[in-house]
Amino acid sequence: MSFDRRASVFQLSAPPQGHYRPVLLPVWVYQAMAPTGFSRTLDTFQMVVLRLCAAGVRDIGELSGLIGLDGSLCRTVVARLMERGLMGSGLKLTEAGRDTVRLGEVAETEPRLIRVFQDPGTGALLPRMLMADPVRADVRGYRGRQVTIQFGTAGASRELNTLALDGDAEPMRPSERDVLEACRGHDMAARGIRGSARNTRPTAGASQRIGFHGSRTPAYLVCYLIADDDGSGRMWTVLDPFAVGDGRVFADVLAARVEREPDLARLIETFAGPDRRDRVFAARRADRELAEDARADVVATLGEQIREHPEVLAHLADIELARVKDTPRERENLVRNAIRVFECILPGLNEKYPASLPPSNVSEVRQREFVLTAQRLGALSVPPEMRHHSGSGPRGGLAGDVIKAVWAARGNPDHPFAMFIRHRPALLEDLERSRILRNNATHASVGPPASDELENIRTLAYEAAAHLLGIECRLTGHEKAN
Repeated sequence: MSFDRRASVFQLSAPPQGHYRPVLLPVWVYQAMAPTGFSRTLDTFQMVVLRLCAAGVRDIGELSGLIGLDGSLCRTVVARLMERGLMGSGLKLTEAGRDTVRLGEVAETEPRLIRVFQDPGTGALLPRMLMADPVRADVRGYRGRQVTIQFGTAGASRELNTLALDGDAEPMRPSERDVLEACRGHDMAARGIRGSARNTRPTAGASQRIGFHGSRTPAYLVCYLIADDDGSGRMWTVLDPFAVGDGRVFADVLAARVEREPDLARLIETFAGPDRRDRVFAARRADRELAEDARADVVATLGEQIREHPEVLAHLADIELARVKDTPRERENLVRNAIRVFECILPGLNEKYPASLPPSNVSEVRQREFVLTAQRLGALSVPPEMRHHSGSGPRGGLAGDVIKAVWAARGNPDHPFAMFIRHRPALLEDLERSRILRNNATHASVGPPASDELENIRTLAYEAAAHLLGIECRLTGHEKAN
């Protein structure tokens, strides 16, 4: 895709204050009909009713007593949930209702016409979308890769000299699932949640509702390089041209082009300063030293045995590294790595101790039996979400692995998970809380986890390694508290 009259220039955000460099990032633009995001419009009572019904409550009177709400008001809440397609007859949740309980938000159901943007170099869709018509900049002239653009209204316009990057590659059309992931990525960024949209698993039904319109068209996005350390060690980053979130994904796209585009390499070199390379090397050297210290701390706490489990060791070291750096991003990393410790250990544990499922296939019966089993093992309580999933058949993911471990531990007091629950009676609650924090800790209205929560999660990860791998843990009470 060479720069010519068929390639529009999209100016989606204003230039930043201070020192910057504009770059034109080539993209292929697709139009598609797709469900575009998530709406957090359920009020507290609606969400409580939805969760209680997901846990098995099937009577309005019981609902009224549990939440202290008049029966007629409960019926009104249920009626509103049924209107939204989240609940059916008998207070049973629909698939959309179950997704709402799982995600804590309501998926938008009506597809809309949107634009999504593909990186020609990799074929990947950027985690952004556009519903409104884009603002286009006018091209005033170009000389090779140096392009002059003008944007703004009459009397308030300005010109910028930009560098247009190479866009000659023509990758395959993205899949329907790629479009859903781009929409989800945009939604997460717009609501202040960092992370990869590829952690989500779009359903086949949702993918079937994607419809492409017309053929793809070439365009350029105006991106602004600024001097900043976004955690990558580059000492520069890119502002999100869609003005909805973290622009690091765009900086990563540019960084991947530096080796093959000398003009871009020179622009970054002159922009960031001649000592940029030295600063990058120094930052990376410091990071390596911190990482080595973090691994040493883990080995000092769990002993040399932990080296036999390199994946778990890596995640625990990342926890220690995040604890030292203590930025909002690193607090997120700490929670994610604590969950990954369980995700590393539990599948092998469940393979060693196969679960014996209860004979009944009735969901409500299985839920009650699961709660009784957990209580007999020593658990203080069973979170509603875990109770709900225990009523269905075998499932994957962390919730499925925990449920299998509980089933396998019943009647076997020597099962590692049984011993873990006896040591930590709030284990199931702590796991559910950690899962919620992993998904929601970076929401703009919530903020990163508090220090005491982080220490509790850190301790949980170490104790998981100790009890589930059979390793002695030297994490003292003082270390747990500090």
